[in-house]
Amino acid sequence: MQARLIRQRGVTLVFSLLALVALTMGAVALIRAVDTNVLALGNLAFKQSGLTAGGRAAQVAMDWLALKVETSELEQDIEASGYYATSLDTLDPSGVTVQGGGDIQALVDWDDNGCKVNGATVAFSACIKPSAAMTVGAESVRYLVTRLCRAAGPPDSNGGCARPPITDSVEGSNRGQANCYNGTQEECMGVDQVPATMYRVITRSLGPKGTVTFTETMAHF
Repeated sequence: MQARLIRQRGVTLVFSLLALVALTMGAVALIRAVDTNVLALGNLAFKQSGLTAGGRAAQVAMDWLALKVETSELEQDIEASGYYATSLDTLDPSGVTVQGGGDIQALVDWDDNGCKVNGATVAFSACIKPSAAMTVGAESVRYLVTRLCRAAGPPDSNGGCARPPITDSVEGSNRGQANCYNGTQEECMGVDQVPATMYRVITRSLGPKGTVTFTETMAHF
């Protein structure tokens, strides 16, 4: 009888150890799952912060464009403001061509280091200067604006500027305005002007944890 009790105690110990191992493995799996979710939420928060900062910088760039769109200043490059009067078709804002191993295109000097990639100097077709850095929240943001034209100069002279895909005019768009109650027929049936040349606004946000976010906005005035 005593030997049987001893054997039963030994079996109980084995089952207890197995249960302890199972509980330990379950706890480890739960901790790892929680850590993964926390990291995912943190990455999402950084991404949203970068997108918000990029949107703010794009609005600043478009406000700057709106002040100059009626002048001739936008017919030439304004490098100090990160503006270029041509479309820069070979532009590679994020440096993908460097990592791809192909022909490296025009890069953007986001970090004021001569377009170095990971601290190393690479060959490139051009090194484009963006705007000065601005702080939006915890993000450092810079932008680059290109006019979607083949050449610099007045947009009507070179014939190579992109325009929105709409008709040449929009009839009767002024009918709902207040001046149509007492205005002339020409005012009420006025013809809207075709929107001006299109612009491309690229932003790059650098977060406090080294996160990098790019945004691209197309605009016309």
